[in-house]
Amino acid sequence: MDHSTILAAVVTVAAGVAMGAINNVAGGAGVLGLLAFEYAWHLPLDVANPSTRIAAIAIGGFACLGFLRAGRRMPGRAWLQGLMALPGAILGSHLALGLPPLWFRGYLAAVIALLLWQQLRGRNEPAARPRPAWLAALGCFVIGLHMGYVQVGTGLVATLVLAQAYDRDLLAVNAAKSILVIVTSIGSAASFAWVGAIDWAPALWLAAGAAVGSYLASHWSVAKGTAAVRRVVVVIAALTLAEQLRQIALLLWG
Repeated sequence: MDHSTILAAVVTVAAGVAMGAINNVAGGAGVLGLLAFEYAWHLPLDVANPSTRIAAIAIGGFACLGFLRAGRRMPGRAWLQGLMALPGAILGSHLALGLPPLWFRGYLAAVIALLLWQQLRGRNEPAARPRPAWLAALGCFVIGLHMGYVQVGTGLVATLVLAQAYDRDLLAVNAAKSILVIVTSIGSAASFAWVGAIDWAPALWLAAGAAVGSYLASHWSVAKGTAAVRRVVVVIAALTLAEQLRQIALLLWG
């Protein structure tokens, strides 16, 4: 490898470590992978976006290992929720290849704003009545659709959708969402790989860093508890929202 490629790999691994750690305890840090791909490897968005799915597989897989080693049992129903999310992941992957960048940025900004509202407003609210089964299934489909379309912020969307199902226990939500991330990222990555939309070299460098960050952060989230995780959710969501608004402004007024 030449010096520029080595530098790009180092930057990408570092971004992956941060991405894996932050996504494990909160979400929204997939933007770090996008930035590494766009600025260190000079990939266009329609290649950078699909290439982040390999890191998402690593994040989900090593998060599970970290939770298990820390003594946290994985919710069995999360696997069923992952299967309900899989069709959405495949559909979202097709949308990612056909919709323009402005839609990508606008959609992501709206989702993160909704997550911030939910976290700040619902902090001390009692649990609501259980939702009907069809609505829970629809929520899982939306998680998969988001993974397939943008990937960035899937953890935030999963937190928003799963919070009620797990009685707003963000440690339980984090454990469950790692299962959904595994299932949906594999489905999305397979869809992109089928059409040759993934640049494998940067994708694997990012995945290597993300695996390390995700595994280490799972220990932190179990040790620190729900309150600490909630603070990370709010801070990362706010920073990611600011970045997406900046990107939208550049696309509109460049």
